[in-house]
Amino acid sequence: MEGLTLRAVVAELEESLRGARIQQIYHPRPTTLTLELWAGADYTLLLELGQDSRVHLTSEKFRNPPVPSALTMVLRKYIKNGIVSQVSQHGFERIVDFSIVHGQPYTLRCELLGKHSNLILLSDQKILGALKLTVGQRSFRPGDLYQPPQSQNKLDPLSAILEDFCARWPQDTTLIRALAQIIDGIGPRLAQEIALRAQLDPDLSTAQIGDKEKASLWEAVQALFAPVREQRFQPVLYFSQEDKPMDAAPFPLKLYAHLRYESRPTLSEALDEYARAAAQSQTEEIEQTALKRWLCEKLAHTQTALERVETELRQAQHYETLKREGELILAHLDRLQKGMREATLEDFSNNAPQDIKLDPALTPVENAQKRFARYKKLKRAEQKLCERRALFQKELQDLGNIAHSLEGAVDISAVRERLQALGYRYRPATLGSEDTKTKQAAGPRVFLIRGYRVLVGRSSRENDELVRQASREDYWLHARERAGAHVIIKNPQQREIPSDVLEQAAQLAAYYSQGRDAKRVPVSYTRAKYLRKPKRARPGAVLMTQEEGTLLVTPKGELE
Repeated sequence: MEGLTLRAVVAELEESLRGARIQQIYHPRPTTLTLELWAGADYTLLLELGQDSRVHLTSEKFRNPPVPSALTMVLRKYIKNGIVSQVSQHGFERIVDFSIVHGQPYTLRCELLGKHSNLILLSDQKILGALKLTVGQRSFRPGDLYQPPQSQNKLDPLSAILEDFCARWPQDTTLIRALAQIIDGIGPRLAQEIALRAQLDPDLSTAQIGDKEKASLWEAVQALFAPVREQRFQPVLYFSQEDKPMDAAPFPLKLYAHLRYESRPTLSEALDEYARAAAQSQTEEIEQTALKRWLCEKLAHTQTALERVETELRQAQHYETLKREGELILAHLDRLQKGMREATLEDFSNNAPQDIKLDPALTPVENAQKRFARYKKLKRAEQKLCERRALFQKELQDLGNIAHSLEGAVDISAVRERLQALGYRYRPATLGSEDTKTKQAAGPRVFLIRGYRVLVGRSSRENDELVRQASREDYWLHARERAGAHVIIKNPQQREIPSDVLEQAAQLAAYYSQGRDAKRVPVSYTRAKYLRKPKRARPGAVLMTQEEGTLLVTPKGELE
């Protein structure tokens, strides 16, 4: 927030808050404080003293801690119920004073200096409390005398003249840096704006700037600060190519001529809207990074599980050999007896001898029976292992597709929904809201179709529960080859479900799946008795042992 932008905010706050009563003070975040004020209407003043420091009115609602901080208690002691008598700025410095009268005068000073920002409560020049007790070499302990930050001695653009500007011109830097060093109230953004208005390259070396160019630059400086002289600001909010708020300014800037902008009644509104969008963007970026890390770990875990299953599957695939050995033992019982450790038996299928190891503690028949039992066990294991392998392969494909989608611009909420539909329990810390918990506890969606109750799962866990509680003759529907909700048609009379009931339930299954936006979606259906839940399968995953039919339907979320 440059000094010029802050001047526009201070002018608004002076107009809105002069005479306002401070009703309450909160400290919702480590570097954020809010003041609730009354001045014929309710106002919330935001004081952000972090890296992106700013001061303005806000409509944002914060969750306040149950126990007030020590600074909050100090502020409430001295200035709660006090009256704001003035809001002022020190020249174009990034320092704002709120003069408050509560029995005696106090000053709430906001130093908006990036990482060196601080909030200090003063009585005359004595410090009563501060957000940070030390900043660099400066101390802000209660009882100390306040020491202002060192002045940068920049030119005041409202009183300086061209000769002053030229006298300070440096020789060994860029144009944009020179402007920020010389002119009070501007930073890199407005320095670039001045250069563009003077039709000069912001990265041009100062050694290449002659008297004519300096005069053009000074003229651009005067034009930039004209709204300050006239107290005539035109707050605007700029939007990126993706139509997201990307910056706020006290008036239109040539720098952003290529962007769409909208006017706002106050600069506070523009800054508030931009800050919320920036915070959301930062949150999404943090979550996207966390989601990538989670997916990477999940992919590695699934790949390891798949490799383990494939190893077990290779070991199980010799079950046919066990069966054949058992048959050979029974075919040569006359040559075998208990106590033998091995035997060479002729294999009649290929007329070749085969060496077979025997358990001497067992009879020949028991040796054969042992092989047949092992054969049956491995055969069953192979089927289960094949099913698990297919599940892990599908899981790798799904997770790989999601990980690939995160490489570009993506809607994180849509990715979360997709993961939930696939049965994963990814829950970022920011999603612990009451609304989310209420939604999770709401139970399945319930529809009534011609007297049949139709249940639609909202989550993978709920999908599992629907299948678990379904009767054998209840009908189950699911969009084919798409993540989506499980749909159950309750069938207490155990009769054949009418075709129109099946079709409408299939439309619901299509709508509550990833095929919602498709024109037509294939939906499989079968009775619950033909469903099986594999061991160690992820939530929401089931296998159909028999598919009774498929319907091609248009997704519909509401019944006619």
